[in-house]
Amino acid sequence: MNYKKSAKYLLDGVIVFFSLMSICILIRPAGLVVNSGISYYGNYIETLFPYAVAFLANSFLLWKASTIIGDKRKIDTYLGYALKIVAILMIGIMLTPYNAFNMTNLNLVHRTFGTAMFSVQMIMAVTIATYAYRDWVNDLFLATAFLSGFAALIYMLQPTGFMIEAQIVFQISIWSIFIRYLNHVSNRTKKKIYNK
Repeated sequence: MNYKKSAKYLLDGVIVFFSLMSICILIRPAGLVVNSGISYYGNYIETLFPYAVAFLANSFLLWKASTIIGDKRKIDTYLGYALKIVAILMIGIMLTPYNAFNMTNLNLVHRTFGTAMFSVQMIMAVTIATYAYRDWVNDLFLATAFLSGFAALIYMLQPTGFMIEAQIVFQISIWSIFIRYLNHVSNRTKKKIYNK
């Protein structure tokens, strides 16, 4: 089990993902106001490459993180599975960009992948913040994730809104909980070894 390395993979994934998405936003700033979420950038040739690489790189790093967590504790097993599921769902989201070719069935598949990913992330975050690493910082991240996730859902059902902003806040909150948990367990494990 290498919690610290796993946390680093997650952090690297977040940094790569949002750096590449920032490039997409610079290329097409309209994505911030059209209420189509992050997947807006999968619909345009000029943003397709950084968009696809963002999803692929993050999925790869999530998978790597999941393989080294281990299964000594039940929650670590659950987190490993959750990371693998999210990695797969991210690929599904990338391959079915919202509104691509105005295909209703593709939009439904995309929304299903997205809803499943948000749900898995939220369930895992609640589990960590409730049973494994409860402190006021994680409580704050969890509350932020709930509010931004709810906002993203509301915006998805409306023609106007700030879906991409809500999605970004949700993702940052969720990954912060996961990374903090892994670093916390790593530090606690080191102390136990040192005290022996």
